[in-house]
Amino acid sequence: MRKWLPVTLLVLLAASCGEKNGGYEPTPAVRLTVGEQGHTVATILVESIFCDDVFVIPSEAKESAPSALDITLYGVKASDGRVVLTDLDPGTNYIAYGVGRKGDILSSVAKVQFSTGAEAGDLYPYERGRNGAPSFADITLCTGGGRPNSNSWFTVPANWDKDRFGPHVSYEDFDGPHWLFEAFLSITGIDPDGKTFCINSNGAQSADKTSWENLVEYWCGPDGAFIALDDAIAEAARTIGTAPSKRYAVMMIPDPVMFANFSDKTSSTTYWGALEGKTLDFSKSDDQIKALKWYIDHVRAAFAERAFSYLELAGFYIISEELVARPGGWNYEQKRWDQILPIIGDYLDSCNEGLYWIPYLGADGTDIWSTLGITYAWLQPNYYWDTSESKPLATTMQRIKQLGMGMELEFEYSLVEGVMKTPGIMGPDAKGNYFFTLADVPSLRARFRNYMTSFKDAGLYGKEKLALYSGSNAMWQLANSDEEADAAMYLELCRFISENPLRK
Repeated sequence: MRKWLPVTLLVLLAASCGEKNGGYEPTPAVRLTVGEQGHTVATILVESIFCDDVFVIPSEAKESAPSALDITLYGVKASDGRVVLTDLDPGTNYIAYGVGRKGDILSSVAKVQFSTGAEAGDLYPYERGRNGAPSFADITLCTGGGRPNSNSWFTVPANWDKDRFGPHVSYEDFDGPHWLFEAFLSITGIDPDGKTFCINSNGAQSADKTSWENLVEYWCGPDGAFIALDDAIAEAARTIGTAPSKRYAVMMIPDPVMFANFSDKTSSTTYWGALEGKTLDFSKSDDQIKALKWYIDHVRAAFAERAFSYLELAGFYIISEELVARPGGWNYEQKRWDQILPIIGDYLDSCNEGLYWIPYLGADGTDIWSTLGITYAWLQPNYYWDTSESKPLATTMQRIKQLGMGMELEFEYSLVEGVMKTPGIMGPDAKGNYFFTLADVPSLRARFRNYMTSFKDAGLYGKEKLALYSGSNAMWQLANSDEEADAAMYLELCRFISENPLRK
């Protein structure tokens, strides 16, 4: 994969003493070393003595060195013993300068030289054939690969087959069959053993290397879900003809959870497994990054091995719906996304793959998504479940426009009259309480239509991308319902997607 350039370390450690109140007290001292690098990012590791703060700034090696004061004014403040430098130029020699501060006293300037890589990783043919991450107008979320999602009324299948993918791939109206979604996103929250792929505090055990391998096998293996998706696209092509654009798969990335049980901060940080004979320690962000790169390459290799006829890998999806990327955020020290994601985003960029994210409304990191190495992000309005209607869509549309994001359309089986007619059935509200009944179906349809009209009214239709969340199986249930109102709702949604001017 990536061919890392050799790194020369030039370290200056200042450690002098100064007289204070008749005694001696050390002045601030700083040491810099180089951690992970990419072709536009680098991690600088910071050691300090007698410092309240340390600041680091990069400069091309040919440029003159900044002053200590300039470093404190324009440098990046170190957090958790490191600084991630972004937006660097590929194939360039740099010097990172650092200064420590204790009150008004500044340390001597420390420096370390490094070079950004000019070469990308070894690319597969489909990656070499494109310039950067591919573009698509819309994406649909496909949930599967864990335990069957069941309640007292019906069971959602754990596996995807050609029939289940069908209503996402194409639809038919009076004018004949039409292509539907351009991209398909894999979502798996837990594995069949109940281990979680997400950072959470619900007491679940974190997924280990074996679980990650099984996840890749479920989606990308020789009998995997993406084989069924490729078959569904092939079947549609026999009726409709060649799709006007490629169809893409986006693969979720598990969270590299620091602890074997995130609820127990005393649980093991070495639970995940080993790479190249070395047990990884997820208390170290460098080891988390190694695991994520291994997973990315494992997926890419599995995808290339399948040689799909109609499907191409477009990139990877961050399953965490919030990114605590600044000190002071909830469990920031145990998440450290600002130290991980820029490196991963840079690596994916070198492979012409994208990095994608769909946060909930108000999630931490939403306002800085574009600085974390993410290629594109959609915002969840969460309006469908909010019975108090306290999340006005007009305000959410302005937020989407301000942040340059797309929108996620949202509905679940509670929208489907054919399902909600089941005796005693109820659907969950915003808090997960079973609240909605058959009587709520018309109002839920109105809410869903508000997503579409608000997106148009805000001038976003044709400018930003769309995503669809349809629960575990509600798209299939809507498309296969015997109720006329359900069929009409399905066609209305399909036309909104397929007629999006962004496709043209």
